[in-house]
Amino acid sequence: MKNWHPFERSISLHVEKRGISKADAQRQEITAREILQRLANQPGLILADEVGMGKTFVALAVAASVALADKRHRPVVVMVPPALKEKWPLDFGVFVSECLPPLLRARLRRATADTAAQFLQLIDDPLPRRASIIFLTHGAMHRGLQRGDAGGWIKLAVIQRALHRRKYLQSLRRNTCQRMGDLLEMGWVERHEPSIWKRLLDRSTADWREELIKFKIISPQDDDPVPRAVDQALERFSSRQLDQVMDALYAVPMRNSGSYKVRLNDARVALNNALKELWRVCLRHLNFRLPLLILDEAHHLKNPETRFASLFQSEEAEQDASTIGGELNGIFERMLFLTATPFQLGHHELCQVLDRFGSIAWKGHSAPKCGLDAFAKTLADLSSLLDAAKSAAVRFDSTYGRLTAGDLSADGRLCLSVDEWWPIIQAQKQCSPVVDQVLESYQETNKRMRQAEEALRPWVIRHLRPRFLTGKYHGKPRRRKLPGRSIHNDEYDPAEPGLDLTPSSELPFLLAARATISSPDSRPLFAEGLASSYEAFLHTRKRRRDERMGMDDDAELEDAVSITRASEWYLAQLESVIPLRNHRDSATHPKIKATAERVLQTWRAGEKAVIFCHFIETGRALRRTISGLLHDEILRLGGQKLRCSPRQAAVLLGRMGKRFFDVDSPIREACDEEISALLKRFPELPQRDLLRETIRRYIRTPSFLVRFVPLSRSGLTVRAMHKAFHGDSGSGLSLSTVLEGFLGFLQNQCSTNEERTAYINEVSATQTGEMVARKEIFDRDELDGRNARSLLLPNVRLVNGDSSTVTRRRLMLTFNSPFFPEVLIASSVMAEGVDLQRFCRFVIHHDLDWNPSSLEQRTGRLDRIGAKVEHCGEPIHVYLPYLAETQDEKMYRVVMDRERWFNVVMGEQFKVDARSTEALAQRIPLPLSVAQELAFRLEVRQARP
Repeated sequence: MKNWHPFERSISLHVEKRGISKADAQRQEITAREILQRLANQPGLILADEVGMGKTFVALAVAASVALADKRHRPVVVMVPPALKEKWPLDFGVFVSECLPPLLRARLRRATADTAAQFLQLIDDPLPRRASIIFLTHGAMHRGLQRGDAGGWIKLAVIQRALHRRKYLQSLRRNTCQRMGDLLEMGWVERHEPSIWKRLLDRSTADWREELIKFKIISPQDDDPVPRAVDQALERFSSRQLDQVMDALYAVPMRNSGSYKVRLNDARVALNNALKELWRVCLRHLNFRLPLLILDEAHHLKNPETRFASLFQSEEAEQDASTIGGELNGIFERMLFLTATPFQLGHHELCQVLDRFGSIAWKGHSAPKCGLDAFAKTLADLSSLLDAAKSAAVRFDSTYGRLTAGDLSADGRLCLSVDEWWPIIQAQKQCSPVVDQVLESYQETNKRMRQAEEALRPWVIRHLRPRFLTGKYHGKPRRRKLPGRSIHNDEYDPAEPGLDLTPSSELPFLLAARATISSPDSRPLFAEGLASSYEAFLHTRKRRRDERMGMDDDAELEDAVSITRASEWYLAQLESVIPLRNHRDSATHPKIKATAERVLQTWRAGEKAVIFCHFIETGRALRRTISGLLHDEILRLGGQKLRCSPRQAAVLLGRMGKRFFDVDSPIREACDEEISALLKRFPELPQRDLLRETIRRYIRTPSFLVRFVPLSRSGLTVRAMHKAFHGDSGSGLSLSTVLEGFLGFLQNQCSTNEERTAYINEVSATQTGEMVARKEIFDRDELDGRNARSLLLPNVRLVNGDSSTVTRRRLMLTFNSPFFPEVLIASSVMAEGVDLQRFCRFVIHHDLDWNPSSLEQRTGRLDRIGAKVEHCGEPIHVYLPYLAETQDEKMYRVVMDRERWFNVVMGEQFKVDARSTEALAQRIPLPLSVAQELAFRLEVRQARP
């Protein structure tokens, strides 16, 4: 087969107004072509480009090409995690409107399915209504047939089947129809037509849609209530299961007796059990074939025993018909998997993911010519080569770990760094025995990695993000990594890179170190918590005590093992010496203080910042501390400009802000003139008055006034307002330029009115707060924990696992605007599938993660196509603060060292107990050039003809 499906030549991924450069678009289009050409001869492949490089648009280009070329007009299925089920359809809307010519846009239609019933309904759709792309959530096929409105109609079909050819049971039919609304929990249907249940029971399920449309119960755009596959499965359904349903219906009383609710619930249980069995029957007899499955976050398939991986169970593995699994086996002709972290997997886990390709449809003229047996042999050979590469890499890792500082000598002198030492010793003829073993092991590893790379290349495509900008800012770095104390001044000092402990914090950290030494075989979790914040340590200690009292386990303690009695004594002493009365005590923690001060520096420059932390209590402490310090700074700057006390500044700033709402105010007129001049450039924007009000509300906040507006006791001037709009920020972009970019994004880059309206509504509803001159704000001695809530400013927000999905989405949208919030403190819930790059280039990893891939995922929220760095030319600042001579520094050194080994020793897992981390922290770092040389290189080298 020369071509499976050709790349649609009219697709253009070069969307300049969306920040997609010509170079990025060319790479993406070449990748899409390469994927389709490889799929002609193999069942699937993995697209594993680094975070933020546009895998979604590459996949959509492939999906569109397949859907448009398929002669039977079958849909392509895109399976996405629940957290991304809204993002993918939005990106599809952008793709259709920006990347396709007008003639093709109408041919591509999308639909979404959260349940198996919805999926089967979409597959049944006739050609005029059929979707080209179906977005299916990961858990949809596990939810069976009983979820959603479709589940109610299918239950009705089961009842109809149970009563089939039993005309003598007229009383049961009448009774069931009277109770059907309660039974199916669909009482709203009867309000349209009281006789609807009888009418449906008397008709074939194929006619139900027409009947329901007739009485306006469903719309003409809705699918058939009972999918064809389910209808066919009902014909094979066991009489035993139907008899159980009928018996349950018999038991439901005619009248509302005392047992009515109990019997009704029993009937519902019987129907749900019937639907579970019906789903099994349906799966065993599915007979449709679809051209392509695109699966996002495919690394979740690494464990074949999980329910998710069981979707792809092969026919040979599914011997037991009673076992749920293999729902997607034999349905798709090809598969395309997406993941940004393929080498986070062990080599066996990677092969398990690739093994899922074996569940495609191997029969038929569209099947790959290689055949299932040849695929299995190829995968076995690949596994052997990856085994050999892993073994060589592990030996190299072990041998390299024996190096000491004394071995870093070359040509008779001690080298200052491993990067200087490595090329010299490679050229030397004689080295020490340890260095000779390292060199020999390196050469063997390189050889094995290249052999495995050649075998892996057909199955994995991976592009690495360029480390330097192209185009207008060619040659400038995309990122600056700033560890340790460089968070203070952006200047990295290699001699003393860690944050110093303050005198008041020395005793707590000394006690933490003693506790860690006393339990060397346990993960030093309390020391990690203390390095994060005092609050995190105290919370972890409290949960540990609660755990002993029989309370639920805390997730943060899952890796901890037994603590010795000596450790417990040190921890108890540590708890007693920590001062924690208010947010200013939180700020005495050296790392909290450093993070807060860095945020204040970025805020003064008009920049936004994202802070990632692991501990929930640390996130809360950071929000309180930053809000309090930011509040003080606003009043200090206001008092400095207005030449008054901070207390008076709060009053005067409040009065100035109110002038923006005074219709006759010259300041409001000057502000509105600037805003109107911007809006005139975007005539197609809706809700213009709302946008004008939003910009005005932002400008009048004390947070904005004290930074960007020349202030005086006599009031604001028109000239001052002009300077506010046209003065530069820390990135060299004026407010006018930033607002123009945002308004241009709304008009030109939001593909749907829904997306545009969501942005406008969210930014307009964002709180901006009021500066209130309350006594407790100024009297530091009287401010205690009860009043700390008053210091939570609206431009500092916190997102963690307790935040609802709605709140997370709202904060993502508003942070991706020039307005509030300006500081976002986030846990891991914002580390994947979230875009935060449009107006931010500062990220602080307040808490590190033992997995280097997790750190990259976090940074990838800002380092993406269309990021601010590409518009201003100033690099993304990646801060990695850690405390010198503590457990925090050991964690930093271990993670940074393992980051270089990460792509060499696939799926590496190392112990994080005190003894192991101490040894790892003392290792000589791997030279960067060695890490780059050994890593797999799986990019598309050049475009095929």
